[in-house]
Amino acid sequence: MKRDGLSKRDRIILNEKFRYLVQVDFSRAIKMHLLADPISKHIYKLRAKGSVQLRPMLCKGPINNDTEYTLLLGAVEKGGKLPAGSELQAENNRQMVIQSLSRRQRHEPIT
Repeated sequence: MKRDGLSKRDRIILNEKFRYLVQVDFSRAIKMHLLADPISKHIYKLRAKGSVQLRPMLCKGPINNDTEYTLLLGAVEKGGKLPAGSELQAENNRQMVIQSLSRRQRHEPIT
């Protein structure tokens, strides 16, 4: 997720959510509402409330579905809805990652 347009507070909130996400079991993240139920077969959205409803979209894996997540797309939810086309873009990004695993990068805090 790009930092452009995010306040310092929003960046801190996202970094904390990402940090916490890697520490908890996937099913627990769903039960705790850290992650929303899947919005498609493989795509989840992280719930982060800052000055706006931050909804980074991610998937489990794709190499190890038990121990990793892949951030696919940064999104902001308005009126309970994601931007038009964001689910398709997230899925396209997921397919690109699967096809080109060398492009993967480890998450660094959003500065």
